[in-house]
Amino acid sequence: MNLDKSAAYNNIVVMGLGGVGGYFGGIFAINITSNWRDKRDLTFIARGAHLEAMKRNGLTLKLYKQDPVVCIPKVITDNILELPYVNFLLLAVKDYDLDNAVRMALPRLNNLSVIMPLQNGIDSYYRIKEIAPKAIVLPSCAYISSKIEAPGVVKLMGDVAKIYSGPDPERPDFDGTEIQDFFKNMGLKLYWTEKPFEAIWRKFLFVSPFALVTGATGKTMNEAYKDPELHGSILKIMSEIQAVAAKKGVTLTDYDIDYAMRIGENIDPAAKTSFQLDLENKKSMTEIDALGSSLVKYGRETGVETPETEKFIRRIVNGVL
Repeated sequence: MNLDKSAAYNNIVVMGLGGVGGYFGGIFAINITSNWRDKRDLTFIARGAHLEAMKRNGLTLKLYKQDPVVCIPKVITDNILELPYVNFLLLAVKDYDLDNAVRMALPRLNNLSVIMPLQNGIDSYYRIKEIAPKAIVLPSCAYISSKIEAPGVVKLMGDVAKIYSGPDPERPDFDGTEIQDFFKNMGLKLYWTEKPFEAIWRKFLFVSPFALVTGATGKTMNEAYKDPELHGSILKIMSEIQAVAAKKGVTLTDYDIDYAMRIGENIDPAAKTSFQLDLENKKSMTEIDALGSSLVKYGRETGVETPETEKFIRRIVNGVL
């Protein structure tokens, strides 16, 4: 990979321009396409009304407590096959679109292409490697509160925007220095760790229980935390995650559970999970597999029972709100 800004035909692609990809992709555009000396090519891959709005007016990024900025990459398209080989792919599609997105990108990937997946869930790395085994896949997760406010508009709703990432265990030849320097030069927070799967499971420890409980009950995260019965359910799901993670070689401590619970305690009382909002908006596709079913699957594979997780999945699937 060569992310040097003086190199022409150096292709950086952001696939999935929702709240996560829209923010990080927008920051890329601010730094790359606004600098005429920068020879790198930046492409946004999106679809639907969001794509059409960005084609007309670029991406409007509403930064937290700052004036909106318009971000314009070199190319905005829904077809990655229009591009030459991809050097760096920030893969920010929803979990349920992940496999199709990787298959779509596969003809433009080679053994030097670097993929950074930012889905909720715990199995993105393995699914990508199954489809694109030659690519360099960096296990990663993002902490950010952002959303598509309107077609062509992404809004950051807090001052936290950071990524945890680390090396591909199947590619010890890859030097992560360049990707770390790239994010630093973009003014973005990338925390490089030799144990990226621990970071992914720690995020899952917070995201999954609160998503399942709020999705099944209609409560906000803070309301679920304060409700004694739901508080207990959240802790039970966290304990199931902790047990499954241990079987997968990842240690989640009681401190990690306490920290995740404090987020729910101190979060904005009106805050809802994105999964909950998708359910309320009657979205045809949701991340229930990423946030629940994947844990049940791993539990069965490792001999760990997950009754509380399964109970809330059933409530959601049966439409009990």
